[in-house]
Amino acid sequence: MKISIITPPSQNIEPLIPVFESKGIEVVKNNATSDCDFIVNTSCASTPLLDRLHQKFQEVPIINLVLDFYKTIWTCPNPHRYDFELYKKYMKQSKELWCLSSEVELRMKEEGIDTHCEIIKIWARLFEYSGEVFDRRYILNPMREYKCDKNFQWLKRACYELKIPLAEPNHKFSEQRFQQVIAECSFIVCEYHETSTGGLTCMEGHRLGKNVIISDSKYQGAKDYFGDRAIYFNDNSYEDFKSTIKQTWDNTPKLNIEDCRKYTDSFTKDKMVDRMIERLKVVKNG
Repeated sequence: MKISIITPPSQNIEPLIPVFESKGIEVVKNNATSDCDFIVNTSCASTPLLDRLHQKFQEVPIINLVLDFYKTIWTCPNPHRYDFELYKKYMKQSKELWCLSSEVELRMKEEGIDTHCEIIKIWARLFEYSGEVFDRRYILNPMREYKCDKNFQWLKRACYELKIPLAEPNHKFSEQRFQQVIAECSFIVCEYHETSTGGLTCMEGHRLGKNVIISDSKYQGAKDYFGDRAIYFNDNSYEDFKSTIKQTWDNTPKLNIEDCRKYTDSFTKDKMVDRMIERLKVVKNG
């Protein structure tokens, strides 16, 4: 099988290419040929390139891997000038959509995109920490700033009111420092109303035995990744959020690290690519 993968620079997508190749799939990156079985687009940002390639190779079917589809993004200022309407057009023209969580699928259906969707969970950058994993008594917010999310800065506010130390790397730490912050936090919190996965740092931290707090919002995709392993707060109540933070801070549950490792073993590049190849074969033979 031969596929085209369309992607901007991405630490989530580009590492998958050699995995595909190791499994006998020929990959053309950011280009296509007439003998490609599929063009797989992986981002709104790469959709203009998809558009150009589709004009040239209209007979090659399209699959869109949808990493996220937040209403809080497309209804806010658009500094990158993404063409969301073009993105939606090609979602509708896809042979199949691959979504990271049911949250993404829900948002697409709300926008009138009813193309068949398959949930394909993304891999996490699981790491073996070289130092000591322990609780240095601070909370970790692993997410970048989504200023249009209705719960934005709930965690900062709660930690200030409760006088609890908070670490907010905001994607500015070195890899070594970031791993240390994960390994030494008390627990991890994703405050947001809407995300596709809750942030993959949550999974990296859970592998080290860290608890994860997330919203019970139907738009919180982390529910697909953690299920009853997470601690939930009422998305419609800041006071419930604050209370959940305090209760977890005062009585932080102790997790079985071996159980956490076994669970997180499912979120690897190899398993994600296997799932994608499985769907490629189904669609090709369908």
